[in-house]
Amino acid sequence: MTRLFAVALVIAAPLAAQAELIVNGSFEAEVINAGSWTVLPSLTGWSADASSGVELRNGVSGTAHQGANYVELDTNPGQFGNSTFDSSTNSSIWQTVATQAGQTYDLSWAYSPRAGVAATSNDILVYWNNTLLTANTGSGVGKPNHVWSVFNFQVSGTGSDTLRFMAGGAADRLGGSLDSVSMTAAVPEPGTYALMIAGLAAVGFMARRRAA
Repeated sequence: MTRLFAVALVIAAPLAAQAELIVNGSFEAEVINAGSWTVLPSLTGWSADASSGVELRNGVSGTAHQGANYVELDTNPGQFGNSTFDSSTNSSIWQTVATQAGQTYDLSWAYSPRAGVAATSNDILVYWNNTLLTANTGSGVGKPNHVWSVFNFQVSGTGSDTLRFMAGGAADRLGGSLDSVSMTAAVPEPGTYALMIAGLAAVGFMARRRAA
């Protein structure tokens, strides 16, 4: 019975929900009115460039991939309190995540070009610890709304890691959109479970032989 219980635990463990490590990955923590946008110095869980802030949108020039809000990484001029943000440079946001050294993580996010805007303005560069993972790009010409694509990568933890999204297109106040950022510990492949179960069975077999 003990061996069967151990096998059941091995099988059940990966079925448990993986803990989400990204804070405010769908950008819903800040509430703004439907059909509006604003430029903020930062977002819950996210830091932003001091010179540009981050542009948060709700149903303006496209709908969100998840929830109501999404981020555009090429800020319009705006004000928040006594801070004035400059749109002459592309903007970026980043979040530092507590990880386990050597652990593999599943990272994903949703990207869309801005509707009606050419690819030259829509680039978003994605960095893991200052190493470029990929460059998202696409044309929104002829599209009346967002066309979201979900990107998936595996990254390795070092103990404390920084995920950054940076606009890479023309700094013209019209940029690519970001939503649904997520990161969880990677689940082992099914073959790994089979090996674990086989190992437990072998241990049980040896224990029975010794008992005999």
